[in-house]
Amino acid sequence: MTPREATATVLLELLVEQGLSEYATLATPAEDVPVLSLLRRTAQARAPDLAALPWPERRAALDAAWQRVDGPFWRLTAQLRLAQHELFLLGLAGGAESSHLIGLALAALQAPETVSRPGIHLALDLWQQLFAVMGADALDLVSGRLCTSGLLIADGSGPLPQRHLRVRPELWRALRGGEADWPGCRRLEPPMDAPDAARLATLLTTSGADGLVLRGPPGSGRAALASGIARHLGCTPMQTPAELYQGDLAFGAACRAVGWLPVVRAPLGSGESLTLTRPDGLPVPAIVLAGAHGAIEGQQWLDAALEPPDVATRTQLWREALGDPNLAELLASSAVLFRGGIERVARAARGLAGEGAVTAADVAEARRRLAPDALRMLAQPVPRRVRRDALVLPEALERDLHLLIARCRQRETIWQGIGPSLAAGATRGVRAFFAGESGTGKTLAASYVATALGAPLFRCDLGAVMNKYIGESEKNLGQLLDHAEAADVVLLFDEADALFGRRSDGAETGERYANMLTNFLLTRIENHNGIVILTANNKARIDPAFWRRLDVVMDFPLPGYEERLRLWESHLGARAPDEHVLHHLASYCDLAGGSIRNAVLSAAATVPPGVPIGSVALAAALAREYRKLGRRLPPDLALVPARAAGG
Repeated sequence: MTPREATATVLLELLVEQGLSEYATLATPAEDVPVLSLLRRTAQARAPDLAALPWPERRAALDAAWQRVDGPFWRLTAQLRLAQHELFLLGLAGGAESSHLIGLALAALQAPETVSRPGIHLALDLWQQLFAVMGADALDLVSGRLCTSGLLIADGSGPLPQRHLRVRPELWRALRGGEADWPGCRRLEPPMDAPDAARLATLLTTSGADGLVLRGPPGSGRAALASGIARHLGCTPMQTPAELYQGDLAFGAACRAVGWLPVVRAPLGSGESLTLTRPDGLPVPAIVLAGAHGAIEGQQWLDAALEPPDVATRTQLWREALGDPNLAELLASSAVLFRGGIERVARAARGLAGEGAVTAADVAEARRRLAPDALRMLAQPVPRRVRRDALVLPEALERDLHLLIARCRQRETIWQGIGPSLAAGATRGVRAFFAGESGTGKTLAASYVATALGAPLFRCDLGAVMNKYIGESEKNLGQLLDHAEAADVVLLFDEADALFGRRSDGAETGERYANMLTNFLLTRIENHNGIVILTANNKARIDPAFWRRLDVVMDFPLPGYEERLRLWESHLGARAPDEHVLHHLASYCDLAGGSIRNAVLSAAATVPPGVPIGSVALAAALAREYRKLGRRLPPDLALVPARAAGG
């Protein structure tokens, strides 16, 4: 092999083999050490034409060939301005990690020591004998570019000349052109093909900033956009822990040589910060993936917030993914998803549909299944789908409910053409409040809204959200809202008075903390770009400051006669007794819909499946339900007409 035919990695191996062989000849002219003889024969056999030249000419030939190659080694040499003797020492330390012969030769040259890594004393002698580097001492070496850049590490606790040099195996692998890999890091997903990627890459290179902070909720495509920026910069995006980016010199050296772009995740909450400063001399910036809250502190950081595509772009994305223009238009208006979310949901929906055409129900099921795990840690999915005929409400309340659904579908377009004062507060968020006694249909109505929108419904898990440590509850709630926004789920806060109760004037620590939590919630709910439904049994227990922040407030009254009749018919279905019994129940049973449901289930358990549920079973079930509620059974219900079949 000639130097002209070699790659940078091979050239460095040749430099080490030829140089070490020459030094072995100088060091042991009379005594032939077997391993050193093997090293000489190997160097000669690998490049016979080169080995035939005097050492100064070999050095010159290798140096000339080095100027014509490319790759990590060459880029590192250019960036750090490494001289040939420094490059030789780096290759020697790396060769000890990858070549058994080099390790044995080093041990032989350093006898009686048995260390297979180059000692500093040997390195200095190699520099002097092979490269005519005079006057350098151990202090010069450990304070030079090789060690201060993280390429070499001086191991040991004795005097400097007795210490040994090593190179991190992962760094050596990266320099040799191995796969993009580093402990604790991973290569990011394929890049997002977005115009913003090119614009942000240009901004990053021309601004001289330490890096770029991409802000958006989890699942918004921040990582894919970071990959797109890296592609425009000619880099490989590597998700990197903050402490590795900040404090590992060897990783910085790998970024230099291989062209890695560090991407740091910073899951910060309100009032939190992360200090990140680009390590000295690192030529590539960093990208930080953060949410809407928290601060990144450093020398200079650019900031860019991600927004979901507009309706027209989402329609096009759905059409490309599913092929149905009508379905695409429906989904684009009801689901405010980011580009990556649309692609993931479309793939899952096609899998659910199988050979058939994808339906809105398939998309809704795919969205529920793909809800982020972090969301499931703080909220519980409500999987039931509620059809319109399952909802029994007064006519005015039902009309208001459909107005709420229409508002949710127009939560982006509703702001078009409005005046500047109103436009200043434009948001995609919709906040609704359902008030009424237990069992009046508030949660069922929330399920119906989610079903009509084709969106998953998640109920906030107060047990997972609330935390005894100050600040943790706010952090959990912030994460819950961020994940809900990214997946565009309908978020349900049942018994909202537990979170949004009235603030007090108390001076106790617990009261002050409760007031702070309420203040935080009021602000976060107002700024949330998603659909939130809150329910409570008693409006009077909700803090008055919350009403201004609500878009819709709906009162769910106890059902009147007409609603109770429809409830009995809807719950009993084909197993209902005759009409006379139903009218009697609707006239004298003053229970809410949830209690009627319980009574029907209790009565159904006492008769065979498929058999009509008669008046006797219903009367007994109602008596049990009234006792459970601590109320007396109305006298007129004690004698339910018995003219129904099965009674």
